[in-house]
Amino acid sequence: MEDNVPITVVIFSQKMKDSLSKDIVSILNWRESYVIAIGDNIRVIGADELGALHGLTTLERLIIDRKGKIPRGRIMDWPDHKIRALHLVLRLTTPDDIKQLIKYARFGHYNTLILGVADGVGLKTMSRIARKNAWTVEQFLDVVNFAKENGLDIIPNLNLLTHQSLLFGNKYPDLMYNQDTYDPRKEETYAAVLPMIHELIELIHPKSFHIGHDEVAGHNENSKKKKLSKGEKILPAELFLKDVERIHTYLKGRGVETWMWGDMLIAPDEFPAMLARHLHGAQEYASLRDKIPKDIVICDWHYFDKQSEFPSALSFVKDGYRVLGATWTSEETIKNFSRYIANLPTGGEGMIATTWFHVQKKDWNLVNKIIVTSSESFWNAK
Repeated sequence: MEDNVPITVVIFSQKMKDSLSKDIVSILNWRESYVIAIGDNIRVIGADELGALHGLTTLERLIIDRKGKIPRGRIMDWPDHKIRALHLVLRLTTPDDIKQLIKYARFGHYNTLILGVADGVGLKTMSRIARKNAWTVEQFLDVVNFAKENGLDIIPNLNLLTHQSLLFGNKYPDLMYNQDTYDPRKEETYAAVLPMIHELIELIHPKSFHIGHDEVAGHNENSKKKKLSKGEKILPAELFLKDVERIHTYLKGRGVETWMWGDMLIAPDEFPAMLARHLHGAQEYASLRDKIPKDIVICDWHYFDKQSEFPSALSFVKDGYRVLGATWTSEETIKNFSRYIANLPTGGEGMIATTWFHVQKKDWNLVNKIIVTSSESFWNAK
């Protein structure tokens, strides 16, 4: 087609029904869907603002890939998952690193960005924890705003309770239950934790907050050897529940939804067909599944399973939770788990692509592969 073709972008409304074909109208009734009509001019119709952005992004990719020479025709597309999230840890990164990945996320039609804050941002309430080369608050907000401009809903993530050896363990040793877990019995713990949560809420105004809570130190023999010193014990399940309830109550009181990892709530003997190394709910932890507040969104992570079914997710749904699947590098797991979540009868909220330490290592080829493979499987899950 010729250069300098005019492009119009509109948001679908029911008033437009009579001027569009039935197949286009049926597509545009799906959230985030879009239609691109390419002829003497180009028209992008989005079901909503995100749908219009996805349509424009697809058009941008076509123009880049085909060097401006795009064929006449029509494109109609829509996502199979409500939430398509990318998880990035900020420590040891630069704002430019994360902005580049946000651009890739837009091209992958992600709609959610989970930002693992840890010690990577110099929040006022985290001055004792933040690294010397941590981002400033201004840099953090600049990246947050850039992500929002690229169509991403921001979910802050603090690894609370567990994985504390390099956070609370270094700076608040008197608040530790063991060297990897802070102590939910002490009110002083929450005098430190809750202001951190509050500051992030005031900065970002998120709809949801990811509180971590994975891999409690001592959940299996290998974890005991690696994470616990001589004489230390795993945190009792009732104290895990106490911490979840305390933080959930705080967030709910501020109108913020709680997300958390689900590995401590599922046990190997419950799901023998699944990879046992990701099922950490032994020693009475799995029994907490009946006690954790039902409005918490469970992020059920499985990274190397090869089977096609993931009954842990179905179990969470049957117990009254909404669930997000979470994957990492395995293409087989990404495709199978995404399909399984998409076909749950109810409660399947979507998927999370994790990148973990690969961003810190600047392993860009693998990070890009995760983003691309996951985006394709999350959008076209069925």
